[in-house]
Amino acid sequence: MDGSLRKTDVSCNIVKLLQGREKKAEIGNILQQHSQFTDALIKRLGLEHELEGHQGCVNCLQWSSDGRRLASGSDDTNVMIWDPFRHRLLKTVHTPHIGNIFSVKFVGSDDSLIATGAGDCRVVVQSVEQAVRHQTPHLDCGCHMGRVKRLATSPDEPLLFWSASEDGLVIQYDMREPHECASTKSKVFVDLSYTSEVKCIAVNPVRSHLIAIGANDCFIRLFDRRMVKTSTYRINHTNDLRKRTPPEPQDPRCVQYFAPGHLAKDARGDMTYKLAATYVTFDSSGSDMLVNMGGEQIYLFDINNPRYVNELCVPENASNTKNVRPCCNIYRSRSNGTKITSNRKLLKCNKKISSQPCACDFIERARTLFNRKWTGDVYSAARDYLHVIRNWNDNKDAYIGLIQCLIALNWSDEAYHWLDYFSSNFVDYNDSAQIKTLHDDIASCKTKKDEEINSEKAFSDEEKQLRLESRDYETHFIGHCNTTTDIKEANFLGENANFICAGSDDGIIFIWDRKTTNIATALWGDGSIVNCVQPHPSACLIATSGIDPMVKLWSPTGEEGAENSRVVVDPWAAIEANQQRMVMDPFENMLANMGYRVSPLEGQDTPTCRTS
Repeated sequence: MDGSLRKTDVSCNIVKLLQGREKKAEIGNILQQHSQFTDALIKRLGLEHELEGHQGCVNCLQWSSDGRRLASGSDDTNVMIWDPFRHRLLKTVHTPHIGNIFSVKFVGSDDSLIATGAGDCRVVVQSVEQAVRHQTPHLDCGCHMGRVKRLATSPDEPLLFWSASEDGLVIQYDMREPHECASTKSKVFVDLSYTSEVKCIAVNPVRSHLIAIGANDCFIRLFDRRMVKTSTYRINHTNDLRKRTPPEPQDPRCVQYFAPGHLAKDARGDMTYKLAATYVTFDSSGSDMLVNMGGEQIYLFDINNPRYVNELCVPENASNTKNVRPCCNIYRSRSNGTKITSNRKLLKCNKKISSQPCACDFIERARTLFNRKWTGDVYSAARDYLHVIRNWNDNKDAYIGLIQCLIALNWSDEAYHWLDYFSSNFVDYNDSAQIKTLHDDIASCKTKKDEEINSEKAFSDEEKQLRLESRDYETHFIGHCNTTTDIKEANFLGENANFICAGSDDGIIFIWDRKTTNIATALWGDGSIVNCVQPHPSACLIATSGIDPMVKLWSPTGEEGAENSRVVVDPWAAIEANQQRMVMDPFENMLANMGYRVSPLEGQDTPTCRTS
């Protein structure tokens, strides 16, 4: 969509859009985008219906291109096709899988084919009509040696799709070409090596040559498939993946790495073993990429105007000229207050920064984040301080705050260079006790860092360079918990992508305002865990699923202010519990998720089932 249409979208009210639709056909599309998910509709979301029929956890959902049908895949190895508006089961597709279905996609220009990937390491493509009559599948591929966690289709090539597996391979399929597993050959798009478990994959909806791949680390790899040499080679069908034929070398320019800066720089840290990108998707413009990072938060990346993970370094051409911009100069209290007070303070700062940003608001938010110290908070605080330095570089508090953040992150080199830069530009502070304390802290930090360097993993020079040049996130969303399953999704809501939604280990569906990053609403979605959240392509309707053996449909119900038992009354209590849960020992987390859990709605015991 061009800039003029986007401008019309945000500047016109509904009445003007209705009037404009009579004169210009394209205004009709803007009206749909403008009204699909609004703040008022989001606040009225409630449970519309539960689609029952599966006999196991529902691990994947997929809307047809026209939104008239919804497909669901389950541990029961069946795919069910639903009419979401009449709440009817249309067809049950019995697949030949013998493992949990983790991904389902409509394939073909008329959505007449169903592709599935499962825990039995197989990819199956069936005609919906033929599958009902138990006829032979169009494709039954057993080339993978690991569980198939996600499939991805191409928007402009309906018979082309890819499978992502925990064996480290992404295989490309073209339904116009024969595929014979008996030849022990596969068209491998990417081989990330046997040490990588590919968890998710997505194709850019506007530039379909861009394919994003996430694995069991903090990096999203964005491939340009025009530059990728697909390889057809023999896969050694032994249980030892290390014996498979190594892939052909790729042009390093065919891929870009994206990762949250604090994770990319410390890829050996305490959290690394728990990290995995469980879901990746693009907005409708293809400009923004959303990643649900298992063991961490949800991150949004701007792929056209990226930030870089090395931005916290002192720039070589840093200017000594003071850049004084107007600021309200209202420095608020440094008192930490209670956790709830801090969270409310952040909400206010987020709103102000999204509309009329001021140095004071960035500093206030940075201080609050630094004191709270949830996962990723210190790095976010450092970015806020850096923003102040770039725009109000006479602000001494920003320099001190940034250096303190870098020390807390254990980035001794960056902290030392910033302290040296500060001392050369603010000489009056060189003899202060605070500066001396910072020097001591940096020295202590450097000793700790030197000890950790010896434990770094060995990577090729090419891999090291790609990681060093990683693109950083634009913004992130905090609230959910993603540690128990590796299929948890996060999605944009609507064509305009004004809201972000995701499930959580506590059974809650979180929805964030994209602009402010604040929670817009939170809903009880499952007796145990919500994994899948798939918005309808054109209506204000969301399909979700998780451990419960059913699909739930959510839509606006009643008038605003009406009682809704699904709304989480105290979301901040849940958010704080989730942040604590993310840093728990994995064994403690496992114990916490075993046995039975009492649903906050039903008051009944809900048995857990396999979570990944």
